[in-house]
Amino acid sequence: DDHGHGTHTMGTMVGDDGLGNQVGMAPGAKWIGCRNMDQGVGTPATYAECDQWFIAPTTVAGANPDPSMAPDVINNSWGCSPSEGCTDPNVLLAVVRAVRAAGIVTVQSAGNDGAGCSSISTPAAIYEESLSVGATDSADDIAWFSSRGPVTVDGSDRMKPNVSAPGESIRSSTLDGWYDGGFSGTSMAGPHVAGLVALLGSHTPNLAGEVDLIEDIIEQTAVPLTTTDGC
Repeated sequence: DDHGHGTHTMGTMVGDDGLGNQVGMAPGAKWIGCRNMDQGVGTPATYAECDQWFIAPTTVAGANPDPSMAPDVINNSWGCSPSEGCTDPNVLLAVVRAVRAAGIVTVQSAGNDGAGCSSISTPAAIYEESLSVGATDSADDIAWFSSRGPVTVDGSDRMKPNVSAPGESIRSSTLDGWYDGGFSGTSMAGPHVAGLVALLGSHTPNLAGEVDLIEDIIEQTAVPLTTTDGC
């Protein structure tokens, strides 16, 4: 991790140092990772390559793809901007559909372009097939920076995000081997939901691969929240 962002989000999913810093939602979960960025910048090609690898992980040398080693959930605390090559809003749609068809929940951070309406505009948070996550603050209100729907960049007028989770002043692991409580963003909210998927699978193993059912459980048991900004 040459940036620190990934270490922080991974800690929110599974972090536990055994010394009282149990920052993770699902500290008993196993994790794998695929590096798709350099200094925080990726491309549609690197994002797609990592999703392909998650569907059927290989050896380090790229041999022996094995779908049985695929994760139950992928956390995507990133958005693909036009500067990275995502000039077509549907550039990653086929990739996300493939991930979902493989029985993997794909969690996407909604973005930090709020507080205006229709500010969720980046692949892959805009897709129907993505479980898109907005951010709340400590008062359980929508965070000021959290991107709002509806999605208009692709003409769908789709309701987003699907759910929101804590994303302001989140404490988690840092690159220096310690912890920091000052990170804010929907990047911090997404891994809470990815960890929740892991908890659900641990409690009810037969949910594995049931993406629609997992998403329905999360959405229907969440506390209903509304904002006053008319989105």
